[in-house]
Amino acid sequence: MRRFSWLMLLWLALPGASASAGEPAPEPPPASAQGWFENPTRTRGLLGSTALPLHAGEGFVGQQAFFATVAEVGLSERVSLNMATAIPIQLAFSDTSFSLLAGIKVSTPLTEKLHLAFGVQGGSYDSDWAGSLGLHSAVAAYGTLTYGTADANLSLTVQPIYVWVQGENGSVMVLPMVGGFLRVGEHWGFAGEVAISPARAIASAFAFATVGARFMGPRWSVDLGVLAGRQLEGRGGPAFAPGASFMYHWR
Repeated sequence: MRRFSWLMLLWLALPGASASAGEPAPEPPPASAQGWFENPTRTRGLLGSTALPLHAGEGFVGQQAFFATVAEVGLSERVSLNMATAIPIQLAFSDTSFSLLAGIKVSTPLTEKLHLAFGVQGGSYDSDWAGSLGLHSAVAAYGTLTYGTADANLSLTVQPIYVWVQGENGSVMVLPMVGGFLRVGEHWGFAGEVAISPARAIASAFAFATVGARFMGPRWSVDLGVLAGRQLEGRGGPAFAPGASFMYHWR
């Protein structure tokens, strides 16, 4: 695995927390014409995030793609904080184990079905795994535009990321990502994302695609998917890896 891939996988797992403008409603209205419960996963894709809103005090915590422990919480109806770490997984396989990414995000509705979110995030990743080459750090500013509802949406995220390794010069990678979600039944749906970076940054050009199914209730969600990416490639070319996410949601 290339030296930049673990940092980028953790970066992608960083949840995007967002909340819409306005006062919180005591009882959120049904999120669909079918009268289903409001989708608690509406702020995120399988790996990326959307610009759809969290309510103040709403959030989740859990394990994303087996690799990262993530959390997201709405501070108000517009501002949220998010974090991700891979320390629990790192401790199982290495002696040098540190990783922490955190960010702040602001979201606002442009129309009933169009939301815009923007924010900043940053952090560091260190490991003694072969090829990791020590401490990596990154900071980014980003914007996400989401069209649709909690049950059917499409998102575009553009994120310039400045990355550096301790003792070396840094570089910038721009990571555009397109993702979507379609809720097929009250408790399940499909999600997918594609990202291709036009810049090499520290490692080679970063690209991935992921697709999977999401199962959910008002207080939980489980994602089962497959990730294909250049950063996972071995000698034989692009690699495919199964993944799963488990989240507890609260209001």
